Amino acid sequence: MTLHLQTKRLIIRRFSQADIDDIIEFTAHLSVARETTNIPREDRGKMAEYVETQNGYSLFEADKCVDLAVELRETGKVIGLLSLVSNGDRQGEIGWGFGTEYRGQGLATEAVRCLIAYGFEKCGYHRIFSGTIYTNTRSWKLMERLGMRKEAHFVKAHVPTVPEGEWIDTVRYAILAEEWSGRTPINHAVSFNR
Repeated sequence: MTLHLQTKRLIIRRFSQADIDDIIEFTAHLSVARETTNIPREDRGKMAEYVETQNGYSLFEADKCVDLAVELRETGKVIGLLSLVSNGDRQGEIGWGFGTEYRGQGLATEAVRCLIAYGFEKCGYHRIFSGTIYTNTRSWKLMERLGMRKEAHFVKAHVPTVPEGEWIDTVRYAILAEEWSGRTPINHAVSFNR
């Protein structure tokens, strides 16, 4: 099953083996590495296996984290990733990671908005949620910009594996389909092919 979502500046799709250098590049920064611990960035062979495994999953399969490439339409460069994990109960958890040089340009907001809209409009989700470490202010402010509600602040709930450290706080945000449906429709072209 393939996926091809477009926004004004981005294409959201499955990863390919041709993306490996771009994945290694955008996940190299510590702030991205901390959030993408499932990516074996240190070994090209394992990275190729990771891409192959990702492409073996059905899209939005319950309890499977399928990472999607975020590509700049203008250059074809992959600058980040998105994921939308279904819990099998019409709820999905969305996540993202972007290269540091592409932050502060509204690209993450554009990509996440598109995937949330897809989750509600095409997948029929009832609720989409996301979480992050509390010190990742860019991510939780993005959630707020998209109309997500803060549902929880967990104190000393996570120990990051990259680098190993002390317990840190996490936050969780969510939005319901009826809250999203009142928003202005976004301009995105969607095709979903088997």
